Amino acid sequence: MSRISGPVSRAKIWSIAASDCSAGAGSQADLTMARALDTDCATLICAITAQNSQGVQAVEVLSRAMLEQQWQSLKADGWPQAIKIGWLPPGNLLLPWLLEKLQEYSGPVIWDPVLSASQGGFPRANWPKDALQALLQRVYVLTPNLAEAQALLALLQPQDDGGAVQNDYEPSDYEPGHCADISAALQALGVNHLLITGGDSARAGSAESDEWIQDAFFAAPSSASGSAFGDQLPGPDLLRAFVFRHRRLPLKAHGTGCHLASAIACGLAQGYTLYDALTGAVAAVRLAIRSASERANGYHNAWARPLSESVAEDWPQIVPMQQRASAVHFPRLPQPLGLYGLVDNLPHLKRLLALGIDSLQWRVKSPGAEHKAQTAEAIYYAAESGVPLFVNDDWALALELGAFGVHLGQEDLLTADLQALAEAGIALGISTHSDWEIARARGVNPSYIAFGPVFTPLSKVLRYQPLGTETLALWVERFTDHRLTCIGGITTANIAQVVASGIDSVAIVTELTDDEALPQRLADLRKCIPALEKRCDVPI
Repeated sequence: MSRISGPVSRAKIWSIAASDCSAGAGSQADLTMARALDTDCATLICAITAQNSQGVQAVEVLSRAMLEQQWQSLKADGWPQAIKIGWLPPGNLLLPWLLEKLQEYSGPVIWDPVLSASQGGFPRANWPKDALQALLQRVYVLTPNLAEAQALLALLQPQDDGGAVQNDYEPSDYEPGHCADISAALQALGVNHLLITGGDSARAGSAESDEWIQDAFFAAPSSASGSAFGDQLPGPDLLRAFVFRHRRLPLKAHGTGCHLASAIACGLAQGYTLYDALTGAVAAVRLAIRSASERANGYHNAWARPLSESVAEDWPQIVPMQQRASAVHFPRLPQPLGLYGLVDNLPHLKRLLALGIDSLQWRVKSPGAEHKAQTAEAIYYAAESGVPLFVNDDWALALELGAFGVHLGQEDLLTADLQALAEAGIALGISTHSDWEIARARGVNPSYIAFGPVFTPLSKVLRYQPLGTETLALWVERFTDHRLTCIGGITTANIAQVVASGIDSVAIVTELTDDEALPQRLADLRKCIPALEKRCDVPI
């Protein structure tokens, strides 16, 4: 680790929340999460609370004059890249003032609408409807649990409205479908991005609810205001509504909602896309629960830790809203993919087979009239040589021809018949470029996951920035539950850096170009990726 020799420029967030004397929630939780995620955090304290693992015993709201002075003091040191809001006092004391202040600020606002403490004790929220709706429309990401989402809707919906959505679900009723009903009603009233957390859901007795927590996300309607921060890829164009699934831990922790919202704010402040910030935040909270500081009554204080300490189990899987669980399972690969070549014609494929390539991808971007016949030949020649071949994108043709495998991009996951591919025993590889896309891939249980681009690609232009070898090494160490490969700008000059990350396969396009120097370049690549034993169980 390099020695720090001077001040460090860090992303900054503001926390507008109550102080928790037990340091498990509120501004204290925001401070510890921000520190763990290497983000500067300034606090605007709206109330002092006396609380512990038993509940909230007392609340003293600060004066508007004191709130104003804190705002001006923080503003004098410069705006943050994101603002996280936590518990707000009921009534008119703070909300109108806050709305006025937020007009000065153009960045993203994340609100964890703490309507009651998990152990009880906070006064009941009774904000004016107009002010509440205005705040919800200003907030970029709203992170209630199911009970809080229903309470917000009840505050906004007239009680005699015959068209009101069902709003009496219990925590044990937590289902993505129920969340979708609540989300549609809230977003019709102006709510932007909405993450309804499922951590407070009671165990309903099913194996699914006992083992997994589900957090339901709904992207803002495309016409919504304030929906532009961090909305690059990966983003709503790939999946507008989905569920984060992560394994339930056998303990209860205090302050998880505060940790989640502040982690989202930190991710956005650091320039992550919304979807990646959400994914990292879910992982950060699970890590904080796993690292919780023990309390005698069993309601422990969540303890934020750097994401570098996380493991695969901390990171969520992502499944579409209508998919209850990871319903498909693809064949496991018995050995690494090794040196993985991408080809688009038969002579090139045959030459790489003769030179001892370990794995192949048939990637034909402009298929002609003979494409089907050529694909069938490619499948045959690869299988005859004991080399697994993955058909790129064209899953229907791979299914028809009985290919060993298929490789899909993130967009292809929306249209491919994954169930049919899995039932046919076809291996599946998926391209990923970010934390969210890895979580999406893991939700499909593929045969392998491809990371990229490691460096600037030599064969095509991508909308994603290069990962670099440091991120690659982090992912390789973390995601040991799948076979892995990587792609993007890998050459004889840099392959040693790539392999030093711990990865046991590289996918290469340009450096395996079919020319006179191909044998020498392949031999040079072999110095870092030794040849694998050819498989005898690749079907012909």
